[in-house]
Amino acid sequence: MTLRDRLRRWIPGVVLRARQSLARRFRAEAHYGGPVIAERKGRRVVGSSRTLAIVCGPHFRQHVPNAGVTYRLGLGRGFEQVGIAYELVSVFDLRRLRELGDPIVFISESDYEFVTSAGLEELRRHRHFVWVAPWFDGLEAYAAAHRFEGLTVAPEARRRVLASEPVFVYAPATGAGFAFYDGWLRRGLRFLSLPLACDTTLYDRLPGPPRFEGVAMAFVGGYWPYKARSFDVYLKPHEAVLTVFGYARWPYAGFRGPLAESDEPLLYRDAVLCPAINEPHAAVMSTDIPERVFKVLGSGGLCLTDAVPAHRDLFGAEELMVPRTVEEYHETVRAVLGDPAAFARYRETGYRAVRARHTYAHRAAAILEALGLLVPAGPSVTAASAPSS
Repeated sequence: MTLRDRLRRWIPGVVLRARQSLARRFRAEAHYGGPVIAERKGRRVVGSSRTLAIVCGPHFRQHVPNAGVTYRLGLGRGFEQVGIAYELVSVFDLRRLRELGDPIVFISESDYEFVTSAGLEELRRHRHFVWVAPWFDGLEAYAAAHRFEGLTVAPEARRRVLASEPVFVYAPATGAGFAFYDGWLRRGLRFLSLPLACDTTLYDRLPGPPRFEGVAMAFVGGYWPYKARSFDVYLKPHEAVLTVFGYARWPYAGFRGPLAESDEPLLYRDAVLCPAINEPHAAVMSTDIPERVFKVLGSGGLCLTDAVPAHRDLFGAEELMVPRTVEEYHETVRAVLGDPAAFARYRETGYRAVRARHTYAHRAAAILEALGLLVPAGPSVTAASAPSS
């Protein structure tokens, strides 16, 4: 019998779980293994007097192209485009911030679980901004009633965010979604809307012969049970014509495994139609619109979203197809696949909308403005997130 088995036999389970929780908190780096950072810095930016320090928690794996990785890298490259270098910094090594001169620090609320008292003091030394989760009275009951997942964080993480004194907090929320972040405003913090965007260093209308000719519907992304509630409503009915790529296996007939980063914009360009599907809560909370819609449009692809009204806060009716119902979505899929040329105009208008308003260089400029800092160089449009009139 192992020591662990003996402990389980003689010590109540609740006590063991409490001990394990304390061990994770105080020996988090050993427990989780720390973030996996393969390339700590981006390209050298000549004349850059500041650095964007991007804090990475223990779940960060730079070689896995999930949303937590692609967003951080996209934001870093956006800052490069406006003249500021970036560096990835482990949440367990926040003293590194002192060596970066006068850094601008990005950190996610979820990573505050691993920020020690000393780490909070380090954050207070520097301008920093925080991506936060929803916070409003009745959040837990609301999430449970709708079976929404991943919306709540430990109260201790919130307390640490407040204690670190960020310049502002933000989320990719639009319009009616602001109400779900009221708790931050009532605690005296400045809350901003910063939607995700297109990393134009990777996604663009690339020249060359078709690589994915014959692909009718294409989707790239991970599969997990919560989001599968949306996938099975919007994608599963079209499984016979759907090609899926991803780092996690899909239980769909058209799953083709991982896709090279360099091939992703070519797939969006060549496929007849590329749906953009959200997690279930986006439809009613107007938040967490993922990068996919920006990637597809930024690659010159034809994008159709699910029935999530928040897209209309970002794109006009002439720029992006947004159905009002699930039935309208399926009708549009059939219409596009039946006559792709009739919908080709959305490729051009969507691409121009992304380039005009929704790149990570635009987000970087908006962040600098919110921090009260000058933009060294960058796009002519800095903070627009609403559709053109």
